[in-house]
Amino acid sequence: MTGSLNVLPFPGIHPDTLGHYLSGLGLLAAVGQRWPDVRGCWRDRRFVLLHESLTEEEVREYLLAHSQWKPIRYERWWDKVQSADTKAKGSSAVRRERNVRSIPEVRILEAHIVGAGRNQFNPIFGAGGTLGQRKFAAVHDECLKKARPTIKPPKEASASAKKKPPKPAKSKAQLDAEAWLGAALAGTDDVELPSIAASGTWFVFANKSFNTGQDWFREGRLSPWSYLLAVEGAFLLVGDVNRRLGAKARPYAVFPYICDPAQPTTAGEVGMLKGEFWAPLWDNPATLAEVRHLLRRGLAKVGSRSAHAPAEFAVAALGAGTDAGVAEFARFELRQTTSAKVYEAVPREHVAVARPGAAGGPERLAAAELLAQLIPWMNRLPYEPRKSDQKGKFRGLRGPVEAAVVRVSEAVGRQDEPERWRRLLLELSRQQARIDRNKAFREKLPPIPRLKPGWFERAWPAGSFPDEIAVARSIASVGAGTPSPLIMNVFGVQGEGRNVYNFAPGERPAQVVWDEGQPTRVLGQVLRRRLIDAEPGKPLPVGGPCGAPLEAVGRLLIGDLDMEMIADWVPALAVIDWNGVRVAPSASRQRFAGELLLWGLFRPIFHENPYRLFGWLPDAPRPALARRILHLILAGNTDEAIRAAKSHYRAAGRRVVDVPAAVTSGDDVPTRLAAALLIPVADRNIRDGLTRWLFPQKLTTA
Repeated sequence: MTGSLNVLPFPGIHPDTLGHYLSGLGLLAAVGQRWPDVRGCWRDRRFVLLHESLTEEEVREYLLAHSQWKPIRYERWWDKVQSADTKAKGSSAVRRERNVRSIPEVRILEAHIVGAGRNQFNPIFGAGGTLGQRKFAAVHDECLKKARPTIKPPKEASASAKKKPPKPAKSKAQLDAEAWLGAALAGTDDVELPSIAASGTWFVFANKSFNTGQDWFREGRLSPWSYLLAVEGAFLLVGDVNRRLGAKARPYAVFPYICDPAQPTTAGEVGMLKGEFWAPLWDNPATLAEVRHLLRRGLAKVGSRSAHAPAEFAVAALGAGTDAGVAEFARFELRQTTSAKVYEAVPREHVAVARPGAAGGPERLAAAELLAQLIPWMNRLPYEPRKSDQKGKFRGLRGPVEAAVVRVSEAVGRQDEPERWRRLLLELSRQQARIDRNKAFREKLPPIPRLKPGWFERAWPAGSFPDEIAVARSIASVGAGTPSPLIMNVFGVQGEGRNVYNFAPGERPAQVVWDEGQPTRVLGQVLRRRLIDAEPGKPLPVGGPCGAPLEAVGRLLIGDLDMEMIADWVPALAVIDWNGVRVAPSASRQRFAGELLLWGLFRPIFHENPYRLFGWLPDAPRPALARRILHLILAGNTDEAIRAAKSHYRAAGRRVVDVPAAVTSGDDVPTRLAAALLIPVADRNIRDGLTRWLFPQKLTTA
């Protein structure tokens, strides 16, 4: 039979800072000592306790009573042996001393240090409980004195004094302690909190805040109960070398949900990052024993391997490769902010976990599958130096991509998700170009794997994108499914199997003609190069499965499109594998006139298989003719190009009308026309364009 539970909400405990998150763990650990069957969880990012009969007032009385709750004694008994190990660059002294200590002392030690070759430190506690001049045990003692003031026994009263009314039983210090406990649990702001130095590592708002450019400052204030409970919770983050998954696993894996620091995105960030803690938030009530088990496992997986970088943790969360019961992760970045000797836990993104049956689960799983394509490639990118005196060795390849992946993971299911996918695609294109143009990088690093078409659907859901993106996608799909997709003209890669590419050895191949020049000129260069590489008797390598709307081609020809936007997105969309995709634009009512009419005359000659358009055209493409006409167009000799096209059609048995003079007007028409000839469109649009030029044939009767 299932009974009902009392829900005790504590609005003052939330994952907005690491200290407040740890306070939730600490509250469950403290109350669980007295009521082992109490449960805790996170609802709407606030901590709640659940019990059959427990009340909030009982919780407060239990914490305040000296005779009931006994906070864990925080003593750094390992200081001397830790110093000995530091000099010897080992961990034997700590391990020997550990063997003769009590179980509670060992647990406290292993929340700080785990001996694995050399002592490995939990970045939550700094270097064994110290961080610069900050000593966690000293702050704990100060908070304990403020939260648990000494109660002096009442003096023996005289016979005459006994007749007087009794004095208040509680001192000011006790009343303050009760008020501070209420502020810590309920989050009220009507109480003046004390100033507690050196508590800003976990509670970033408790740091001393200076006015910009002035000597004035504001002391950070904090409830001592928040810090006491945070320490209780932090002691649950016990490490263990047995949790390493393999001989090559990194030392960070010994602590729950601790991962490598995010790679810096600028040279100024080198040496500022210490690590990250991904705090699990669970929404199903769990006892203290169950939470200990959750933290003892503390694993996240991408496929069959453990996650050790922020981007991998994000993908693991999206793909449900995490411990069961976790609803989301709150990411905390341990970085320098106020001093070079200390670092603070800066709150970052929240990443929701895909869970079976939960809302948005399939969507997150699909996003994780797409992002997982990048993990092997990212793991081969060079790591940045970790010391601030090595800023000159900064390369900036991994950091920006990693940050973009985490931002996408946070936004899955939100309105700003498509924009973050777009930023990630542009960042991938930028880093691919950097690698491609650096000979040392090309020799050591792989290109981005061919991404699935779902990337485009994530960036522009429901087909909501402008004509510029339609044109860029169409151009990026040129050559899809053939040995020479467009990516080989943009980046110096070569095929080594189905959908497998590597950078070509040595210098960039001659077929790489993409540059940062004027966009229409660059597109003309690409078309010319692909015609040069065309093999006689085979289809021209200019077709693509993603046809652009005829209206977009018309806008390009009259200069109504943002060509810079197209130039930015062609490389980004070229890393997508468009093989097997079929995009057929809807029927067009675009009027063939002006530049679009001229485009209709030339476009069949640049079709991969002209015979498919008209049965009377030659059954084999004419790459030499296409190269000649393109050369004439780019040289500005449009009249000669028209005569060559008309001669080609007459040779096939069809007459073409004369060209109006207005069709060829405009100084920049040649470059725009050459760029438009590269764009794949629907066959029916090409047929309609040439039909406008052909004399109608007489109908014959048998």
